[in-house]
Amino acid sequence: MQKQFISLGYRVDGHTFSVENAAGERLKIRPKTCQLLLVLMAHHQQILSKRKLLEQVWPNVVVDEQVVFQSIKEIRQIFQPHEVIKTLPTQGYQWIAPVKAHTRKKWSLNTLLMVVFAGGLLLSGLVYLSSGSVKMDLPMMAAQLPQKAQLSHATASPKLQGSIVILPTQNLIAGNDYDWVRLGFMDQLIKRLPSNPDFGVLQTDYVLEVMSRAGMPISAPEKVPADRYRDSEIQQVFTVSGAQLVVVSKLMGTPHDYQLSYKLYWPQKTMQGVIFGGDTRTLLDELAIRLKRLTGTKLALETPSYHSDFYNEMMGRALELKLFGDTEGAISLLQALITQTPQNITARRILIELQLSQGHLAQAEHLLETSMPMAEARQNHHELIRIGYLHALLGAMKQDLPLASARVEHVVALAKQHRDWLYLAYSIDLQGHIAMRNNQFESAKALYREAKSYHQILRCPVGEATSWLNLAKLAQQMKMQDKYDDAIQKATQIARSRSLGSILNEINELKK
Repeated sequence: MQKQFISLGYRVDGHTFSVENAAGERLKIRPKTCQLLLVLMAHHQQILSKRKLLEQVWPNVVVDEQVVFQSIKEIRQIFQPHEVIKTLPTQGYQWIAPVKAHTRKKWSLNTLLMVVFAGGLLLSGLVYLSSGSVKMDLPMMAAQLPQKAQLSHATASPKLQGSIVILPTQNLIAGNDYDWVRLGFMDQLIKRLPSNPDFGVLQTDYVLEVMSRAGMPISAPEKVPADRYRDSEIQQVFTVSGAQLVVVSKLMGTPHDYQLSYKLYWPQKTMQGVIFGGDTRTLLDELAIRLKRLTGTKLALETPSYHSDFYNEMMGRALELKLFGDTEGAISLLQALITQTPQNITARRILIELQLSQGHLAQAEHLLETSMPMAEARQNHHELIRIGYLHALLGAMKQDLPLASARVEHVVALAKQHRDWLYLAYSIDLQGHIAMRNNQFESAKALYREAKSYHQILRCPVGEATSWLNLAKLAQQMKMQDKYDDAIQKATQIARSRSLGSILNEINELKK
C-alpha cells in the first residue's frame, strides 16, 4: 500500500514518484523534486524550513540550499496558475492548497483484466504472452481507461484528419553546442510519430516549404524573441497547408536540467504544457507519447533509437538557400556536408533533387547508386521511399519509361506499407505522367484521381490543386473542353482560397 496525494486535480504518487494532471497526463518531474513535493503535501499547512526539507529529501548528502529553491520553482511551474506553495521569509515553505491523501491499492491480474473488458478495450492491445507469463503495460492501460478523471479534453476530441506540422524548435539555451536543436529536435520528433490511415506527419524539409509558403521566417534569428511564432503566422500555416494540428516547442533551462515547453494549435483551439528532464531524448519521447495520445495512435515508440540527419547547422543553411532559390549555393554546401559526413542520407537525397532540377543527370545517378544501399542498410524507409522516387524520376527524365515504371511501382508499394501519403501521391502522379506519355489516357485519369485522394488524406491544398491541374492538362490533351473547364475551375478555387501564388501562375500559363 503506497501513499498518494490529490490536490487541485493533480495526483502525486509516492510509489512511482510521478505526477498526473487532471486530464490523466503524466507530467515530467525529477525524482528529488517529486520527493520534496510529497513531503510538502504530507505536511500541508505546516511550515517546513529549508533544513527540514534537506534532511527529508537529501539525507546524508551535502548539497547547496539552491537545490531546494530550484525544486520549489519546478513545482510551482507544474501547478501553474494555481498558488500552491507559500514562502515565509526566514521560516520556510508551506503547502497551502487542499490535499486529499489515500492509499494506492495493488490490483490483482484478474481485477485488471475485468477493468479491461469493462472498458471495452481490446485485450490484445494491452496484454501479451512472453516466456509463459503475462505482462501488462499499466501506464498505457491507465491512459486508456474510460474514467472521467483520466480522460482529457483533447483525447475526447474528434478524430484527427489531415496532417500534423511540427515547426522548428526554438532554442533558448546559449552556446554553439545547441545550434542543432532548431532542426534536429524537430526532425527527431517527426521520426517518432508514424503516419496514420487518417492523417500524415509532414517531414522536415517539406515543413520548411510550408513555412516558406506561409511567409514565416526560415532562418534562425540572431536574437530569439520571447515568442518566435505569431498567431497570425500559425493561422497562415493552416491556410497554405493541410494542417489540422501545428506543434510549437521551446527548449529552455540548463544542460541536464532541461524544460521543453510546447503549444499545440488546432484550427479552433490551443493547448500547452511543459516537460522536465535531464536529457533531450527523454523530453522528445515524452512529447511524442503525449502527441500519440492526442492523435489516437499507439503509445509504444517505434524504435529504441533514433537518428537525425539534421544535426548539422550546415544542413539548415543549405535548405534555406534551396528555398530562397540559390540552387548553386545549396549544392556547394551539401557537397561539403557530404564530404564531412558521408553517411548523411538526407543531405544526399536533397543534393540529388537539386542535381535533377539542374539537369545534372550523371551526377545524380552516381549519387543515387551509392545512397540507396545506405538507406537500405540503415532501414531508413523514409529516405528509401524518397530516394526510390528520385530514382524512378531519373528513369523518366532519361526517357526510359519502362524502367521508370518498374522503379516507381516498387516505391508505391513501399509508400503504402509505411503510409507515406505525400510520396505515395507523388509516385502515383509520376505513374500518371508515364501513362499520359504512353497515350494511356484513361489510366492516367484514374492515377491522377488516386493521387488526389492521397493528397486529400493530408488535406494538402497544393497537392489537391496540382492534381486538378494534371486532370486539366489531360482533358486538354483529350480535347474535352467541359472536363478541362471543370478541372481548371477547381484548381483555381483552391489556389485562390489558400493563397497559392505559384499554382495560380501555373494555371495562367496553361490558359495561355
